[in-house]
Amino acid sequence: MGKYCDIVPHATGWVYVIDGLQSASYYHTYELAMEAAKAHVARERSGRVEIFRRQALNGEMLPVPPLGGMSDTSILRRSFPA
Repeated sequence: MGKYCDIVPHATGWVYVIDGLQSASYYHTYELAMEAAKAHVARERSGRVEIFRRQALNGEMLPVPPLGGMSDTSILRRSFPA
């Protein structure tokens, strides 16, 4: 089973959750939360996150590629209502 990093909406913006632990900070945009999650994973030595996911409006967790690997991030922006 892969290790997950979930990017989820929060009352104050976006947070990431790894192994059930929510980030101490919140981020104003999805992109900032993803970048912070990637930085956290890079610092962590105990394991590697294999699957990044985002929470859909219906609560389902959908896998997404890390933003660094995408040439067109507008796809992700369009998937979240403003």
